Amino acid sequence: MSGTGTDAAPHEAASRSTLAERLLAVPVTARGVGLAVAAAALIFSGWFWGYPELAVLGAAGALACVAAGSVIAARPRLSVERTVIPDRVSVGHTATVKLTVRNTGRWRAVNARAVDAYGAVHGHGSQASPSGGIETRRVAVPLARLRPGKSAGASYVIAAERRGVVDAGPLGIGKRDLLGLAATAGNFGPAARLWIHPRLHQLARTPDGLARSLEGTADKVEQGSLTFHALREYVIGDELRHVHWRTSARIGKLMVKEHLDTSLPTVAIAIDDRAASWPAPPGVLVPDPFEAACEAAYSVLTACFRAEYHAALVPASGATVSGAGRDSYGDLLAELAPNAKDSLDGYVARLTAARYGDTLVWITGTEPPTDRLAQLKRAYPTVIAVHLATGLPTSASLAGGLPTVRAADGEQFAAAWNNGGTRL
Repeated sequence: MSGTGTDAAPHEAASRSTLAERLLAVPVTARGVGLAVAAAALIFSGWFWGYPELAVLGAAGALACVAAGSVIAARPRLSVERTVIPDRVSVGHTATVKLTVRNTGRWRAVNARAVDAYGAVHGHGSQASPSGGIETRRVAVPLARLRPGKSAGASYVIAAERRGVVDAGPLGIGKRDLLGLAATAGNFGPAARLWIHPRLHQLARTPDGLARSLEGTADKVEQGSLTFHALREYVIGDELRHVHWRTSARIGKLMVKEHLDTSLPTVAIAIDDRAASWPAPPGVLVPDPFEAACEAAYSVLTACFRAEYHAALVPASGATVSGAGRDSYGDLLAELAPNAKDSLDGYVARLTAARYGDTLVWITGTEPPTDRLAQLKRAYPTVIAVHLATGLPTSASLAGGLPTVRAADGEQFAAAWNNGGTRL
């Protein structure tokens, strides 16, 4: 008997807790609470003192509360499709979010207020934008009397103001009865992601390494006659002699062997994203020079892609991209922040051991560590230092025997680079 009583007590407590949670979750507004209290008082007063008029007024108020609850209780059944076109842009461009909302219910039309929100998930802002990237913003989506089985479309534009990663959605739907006694809200559909890559500056020159073709810097030879690099999925135009049949049979899709032209230079961009390398004034989350560093890295990478060079992006934070498409490099730069925990010695040791290429571009926000960069010349025949800081005069010169480009922002970096930085 004692065991039964002991088991029943927690069960009763859990039931009371669940009931209390459900009562608290009722979407009643302050006006609805006031009317419900007044209705109860009127009904009690009319019954206690024998005034049927008061009881009738109280009953009318109670019926209004019940009607409001019935309106709010019916959650709309909606299907939301969302696309961001394009899903990757550079700073200064725009992307369009397109929504298609379908009422999947059978009986009720949807008549509600719909609001879509977008804002930075992994963004990097300043004092004006504490959350970083694009501040959270809301856009009204027209959704009036959407009949069962019908669809409504809407779209809006996102201006890429700062580098970062932005999520658009989910769609928020709010319902409210005519008297404002109850209100509820819910989210529908998934969110879509927008990557905002750094601003791009055109560079007239590429950082050529020493491992070059005897015929020139870009010996055009047929793919497949060079060094094996990786397997990738077959695309129309690939030669069947490059198909790796054993792997294709195992995974059920055609895979071809991808080769690298080892005669082309390989450029490694080392962006030092340690906090110590990017001092910022108090109250500023991310200094503007770090934005310039991301712009510089993206511009150098793009110049390498145009020249069909191999490239690797190696930040101190550890996430490395090599041998991938341009979007992969831009995505990493969009997410990057100056908060790496690695030490300078550990970063240099990793770059030395891995040897990501024959040319190294070191990007930092403080005076370049010429002694450590000299050590890196054992692994990288060509080392170029880039120093970006607020108010720094634009120059391209030799410092400690190393070509060094100095600038205050991305535009001045491009000018210094084009005017002599890669000729040193």
